[in-house]
Formats: sequence, structure tokens, C-alpha cells
Amino acid sequence: MGGDRYGEDEDVALSMSPLIDCVFLLLIFFLVTTMLKKDRKEVEHLNLPISRSSLEVPPDDTVVAIAIDAEGEVYWEGEPVTVSVLLDELRYLEQEDPDRRIRLDTDELTPFYRFVEVLDALSFRNLRNVGVRTYHEKYD
Repeated sequence: MGGDRYGEDEDVALSMSPLIDCVFLLLIFFLVTTMLKKDRKEVEHLNLPISRSSLEVPPDDTVVAIAIDAEGEVYWEGEPVTVSVLLDELRYLEQEDPDRRIRLDTDELTPFYRFVEVLDALSFRNLRNVGVRTYHEKYD
């Protein structure tokens, strides 16, 4: 009965090395992706105005950060820009994604005319999803 293929005991070995390789690759992938930190694109020397009625907003990686320091200098995503460059960026943003969240960071000593100027530019470009960042003990 030498022709019985099913009756013979064959050594079937399952190689574990490809499985271990896959597990290590997945482990490395998840370690690297969880350690990546997005730049918050903040201007470091801003003293935010204090608020007593602010709401905590969940973090969003797609938020556009506009900052105005105490001297009235304007920053787009953490980089200093002129008002004309800001207007160009807002025009581009209006065309690409008019519902994008915009975070306006101002110093507590920011000149009010500059704050109003930026708000007018946002309004002119129909960018309405704007929040003003403030300091609140509960959230910061």
C-alpha cells in the first residue's frame, strides 16, 4: 500500500520568521506614528488674554494659526508676514477650503486696530470658522 498519500506522516513545519518580521514591522510603524508630533505653529512670546468663559476646543491638525503680537506684527502659521501676504493667504484659503478652522492668537497688549484689521480681512474672504485663543486656568 505504498500509494496512500493521506496515510503518510509528513513533517509540516510552519515558519515563524515571516510572522515575527511582520509583527516587528507593525510595532515599529505604530511606535513611529504615535511619536510624531505636529507643530502647533505658535508664536512663543504671546501672553494670551485671560478669559473666564472660554470653551475647550478639541485639537485639530488642520487648523490655521494666525497670531498678532504686542507690537502688531502678524504671523501666519508661526512665520512673520506682512498684511498683504496675509490677504493673499486668506484668498487662497477661501478658494481651497472656506470652512477650515482658523485660530486667532493675540497678545493681551495687541493693538486693537490690528485685531480688527485681521477680523475684517477674514470676514471679507467669508472665512467664518474663527476662534480667538485665550488663557483659562481650567484648560491651560
